[in-house]
Amino acid sequence: MTSPNDIEHSCGAEERCGRDISSLEKQKDERAATGSGERPDWAILMGSFFIVFNTWGIINSYGAYQEYYSKALLSHESASSISWIGTIQGCFLDIVAVFIGPIYDRGYFRSLIYTGGFIIVFGVMMLSLCTAYWQLLLSQAICIGLGGGIAFLPNISVVTARFNKHRATAIGFINSASSIGGIVYPIMFRELQSKVGFGWATRIMGFIALGTFAVSFAAFGCYKVESKKPRALVDTQALREPAFMTYIVALSVIYAGFFVPYFYIPTYATQHLNTSSDLAFYLLAITNAGGFIGRLLPGVIPKILARPEVMLLATAGGGLLVLAWIAVRDIRGLVVFCLLYGIVSGAILTMTMVMVPALAPHGAVHETIGTRLGMSYFGQGIGIR
Repeated sequence: MTSPNDIEHSCGAEERCGRDISSLEKQKDERAATGSGERPDWAILMGSFFIVFNTWGIINSYGAYQEYYSKALLSHESASSISWIGTIQGCFLDIVAVFIGPIYDRGYFRSLIYTGGFIIVFGVMMLSLCTAYWQLLLSQAICIGLGGGIAFLPNISVVTARFNKHRATAIGFINSASSIGGIVYPIMFRELQSKVGFGWATRIMGFIALGTFAVSFAAFGCYKVESKKPRALVDTQALREPAFMTYIVALSVIYAGFFVPYFYIPTYATQHLNTSSDLAFYLLAITNAGGFIGRLLPGVIPKILARPEVMLLATAGGGLLVLAWIAVRDIRGLVVFCLLYGIVSGAILTMTMVMVPALAPHGAVHETIGTRLGMSYFGQGIGIR
């Protein structure tokens, strides 16, 4: 005959077993969300850093090409027509994200990184052979932009999902790579172009991109994101969230004029302030140096700066600075503008990424982070266009 103590002991064992199973299932879900593979956090950050270096870093360098095209390769084209190359490049990088998000959520992280890296390097190498406007559109605008969109979103999704406690710091660190790329690539192009010509200057940049992508591929190694259930291109739950949808609309408005200074500062300096071409190129580097500070600040003090209210203030400050640009009449004023706009725009870029998981409902960050980031970058891309 079973005693009451035996029954109580049996019930306790079943309860403990249930808790153990629940704990195992929770750990499995977390591994599926944040990824698996024997790679330390510093390796993930290093790999992500160089991917941003070769995606947004290349886009932030377009002002150097804008200046060169307007004086040499495309001197017969208007400045507006030339700027469409950089605009389409940035637009592709963002809009492609809406299609890449669900693919990432299904576990194809490394395939996307490898494919995007290959397309970017191929586009840079083809750019070195271009002599006509339509060729530049195909190689620099479409090919490099497409490769950037394929590689960038899964990269930022992994960092967002992997780092919970220090998410703003991690995103600020890898996002600073876009400013470093925006400093290194224009200076490299300027110095090499005068010595070896446009073709080989661009090819050398392509080899730099290939080498740094190789570091990223090695850093990610066997790291993988476990496949989750198939998802649509759009998260319908997010469409019913007023805060998230307001944010998407706001991104479209913000990025409508966001890259105008990055594209036109060198041309403005030479044509309106009569500065030398050398100084004009370095003004773009100064802007990106300010961007380096702005991208890091929200990560260094996230409790104060990584907040929606601060992003609102930074956006308003950026708009006021662009209006103040109208009043700039000498090189000293332009240097100050470049530095301040770089800081503000850098902070906006970092907070753009931080706000998506911050606005997601509890539990939805890991499950649909790729899709939600894709939706946000699609809205951003519409604004760039």
